Amino acid sequence: MRLVAAGQLELDTPIDEVLPDLQLSVPGAIAEVTLRKLLAHTAALPTAAEHYGSRDPGGLRESIYKDVARYPLIAPVGKIWSYSNPGINLAGYLAEHVSGKPYTQLMQELVFDPLEMKRTTLDPTVAMTYPIAQSHTLDAEGNLQVDHHYADNSMHYPSGFVMSTVLDLANFAIMHMCGGSFNGQQILTPELIAEMHTPHTKFSALYDDGYGLTFSSYTHKGMRVVGHGGRISSFASSFEFIPQTGTAVILLANNSALWGPHESRITQFVFDALLDLPGEQPPLPTIDPDRSLWARFVGHYVGGNAGAAEIALADDTLSLVWQGQTFAMQAMGADQYVVQTPDGTAMPVTFLLDGDGPAAYVSVVVQPGHAIVLERLVIDPAYRPDVQQWAPYVGVYENSLGKLTVRLDGDQMLVNTALFGGVDFPARPIDKVRFLLPFGLITFEPDGVLIGAAVRFMRIAAEPSI
Repeated sequence: MRLVAAGQLELDTPIDEVLPDLQLSVPGAIAEVTLRKLLAHTAALPTAAEHYGSRDPGGLRESIYKDVARYPLIAPVGKIWSYSNPGINLAGYLAEHVSGKPYTQLMQELVFDPLEMKRTTLDPTVAMTYPIAQSHTLDAEGNLQVDHHYADNSMHYPSGFVMSTVLDLANFAIMHMCGGSFNGQQILTPELIAEMHTPHTKFSALYDDGYGLTFSSYTHKGMRVVGHGGRISSFASSFEFIPQTGTAVILLANNSALWGPHESRITQFVFDALLDLPGEQPPLPTIDPDRSLWARFVGHYVGGNAGAAEIALADDTLSLVWQGQTFAMQAMGADQYVVQTPDGTAMPVTFLLDGDGPAAYVSVVVQPGHAIVLERLVIDPAYRPDVQQWAPYVGVYENSLGKLTVRLDGDQMLVNTALFGGVDFPARPIDKVRFLLPFGLITFEPDGVLIGAAVRFMRIAAEPSI
């Protein structure tokens, strides 16, 4: 955004005017992609993350032309919101390209130095000269253990890998809460700060939440909360602030499995205590549903990155089947519903209707300011699988995020990966190579398996170890 302020980049210029030699997997799509769409996650690129890779400063450019250019688009450009690490990497490369400087140098000169973020870096060899937290995982018995493989990959620097402290991030928050000003210096204009905070995509009416330029936002007890979280290895971060009160809550952790499920509640508890906010949220504004639309909602939906849901209708009740659990849905509008989870969390569900046909997409807000957009999956009810054809799929697959195991139990395929809880999930066959699971759609390839559109695991063993 500092390069936008300097006139070196423009939010709404098609990026093919900046990178005329770059093409995407869909011919002509590059002409519809802008920096605004990349930063707002509406450029239709899938997500992908490689935690280990090159340390070469030229790695970012290599990734853009080798990887991003071949990713399948998950929707027409600008049609839906879907979080995309490659999209942010492409935005970072645009900055690198127009400035003629490596991304790491740009971040140091334009962000870290002006905001006096003295302990913030993208270089592990700098970070290790200070006391540094180590990523911790859980062993089979649930004991903490250090992860001795430190994540580093210059190809994905813009979408992660910054090492920082709460105090340094507080300076970043101060700048955002002071209209772009920090310590008497105007880092960004108030207008550009407003562009970043204002939702360009709305998720639901319940929290009035949505996504701006790299920041999510939602309303908590009358207060507008802006922020962004992060995950890498087992590190986790939560960065949220309320501009109108000048209040920020920043959390850093080195075991996301233990802390992650409580992240939103911790942050909101601290906001409530600091600002003396009321203890209870107001009651949900539900209405009588328009049952004539229900047939257009019913069906299976899958994410371009991950995630799966079923909208089911039985006994005059519309339900969301999510991660193996079924929740009754209450209407908040013609195409907006909400479900209540056992822990009291309200999850808004919004259908994207286009014309008179079935809903093409559904958005599920898993926590305030964080939505998963899923596309309708067309299933042939007449398809009958041949279980004998599944034998070649059995085995162990791996990528930088972990392992995925496939085994057969009679006429049932079971898929297990620590990324989604480390339990055996039954796989529903959609056709010869595609299977539906609670965490998303997987597709078997000659040498691996694909989750969604871009998360690929490569085969490393023919049989799971016992």
